[in-house]
Amino acid sequence: MENEQGKRAKAAVAIVPPDDPLFLESGLERVADGVHRQSVLEQGENYKLSVACAGQGSMKVVIQGKATRLPCEGGALSLPIERAPAQLPIDIAAEAGASGMIAWQITRVAAPT
Repeated sequence: MENEQGKRAKAAVAIVPPDDPLFLESGLERVADGVHRQSVLEQGENYKLSVACAGQGSMKVVIQGKATRLPCEGGALSLPIERAPAQLPIDIAAEAGASGMIAWQITRVAAPT
């Protein structure tokens, strides 16, 4: 079941392939483990964090001091990271009773042409 949930979550955030210049980093974790990391970014640049959860319950996503609730229904959440800090703390934690897999991806935002 985790394998299928992982595939669903990854598919929901796989907007930019890893070989694309806009791709920065991504990951896949068990909901129970959450995501707790410091991502190194180019200060002042714009990025996007995409997060998806496949399973049951919901997650709490905290980025730049703002909390957002993400249901584990397989849909993706897209959060802009404007004027990024040099290090971005990402904190994604399960709410009570949540289970499944969570995928995330950080991409650079292309400069307007």
